[in-house]
Amino acid sequence: MSLLTTTCPATCEVCHGKGYIEHEDGIEICPNDPRKYYDTGVELEDKSIPGLLKKTNALTAIQSAMSELIKAGYGMVYLQGDYGIGKTVFAKSFTVDAVIGYGSALYRRQSELVNYLRASYDNEHGQSEYKHRLDRFKGVKWLVIDEVGRDRLTDFGVESMAELIDARYQGALKKQLMTVLISNKAPEDVFEAYVVDRIRDTKMRMLVLKSKSQRSVR
Repeated sequence: MSLLTTTCPATCEVCHGKGYIEHEDGIEICPNDPRKYYDTGVELEDKSIPGLLKKTNALTAIQSAMSELIKAGYGMVYLQGDYGIGKTVFAKSFTVDAVIGYGSALYRRQSELVNYLRASYDNEHGQSEYKHRLDRFKGVKWLVIDEVGRDRLTDFGVESMAELIDARYQGALKKQLMTVLISNKAPEDVFEAYVVDRIRDTKMRMLVLKSKSQRSVR
């Protein structure tokens, strides 16, 4: 999606085609403008995909957990389950809701996130660039990290993910941040003990989902 070419139509009742709204404190992207999804990892179309899936107990549980999280405005949810049961589909759908409702939301696969952070060191000021990039993911209101544990991480990846998850956990305790972690594996099979301890904190929520893959349903 191009940030420069995608904008509201002239018929938009909010911005009348300008793509932004002027306020005393500056400007903001029009809530009807598709540009608000730029670099979030999702598009508006992701909102409609859950409706194409067959209703299952797993999907009901995922939807309930996501709804409660976004309604509360803070917390952490760990979704553990097999491939194809709808974890990603609903995570992206609710990320769209978070973009609309909070204007601060990101969806990333773990491999994408770690590679993005590692690429900081291609910059002349690698350490400061790394901190800048990591702070972005630490501070965003809604964050989904998908495919957690799918790829074996280097020491850099392990340390980065641990620092990020701890920051997200602290943000949840302060009732400020929402985080969704999605994996096919239990936390113990992915993270070190002190990270697992945060994920399994009873103040957070963990779902272990059992269902057949929707991709095999015809």
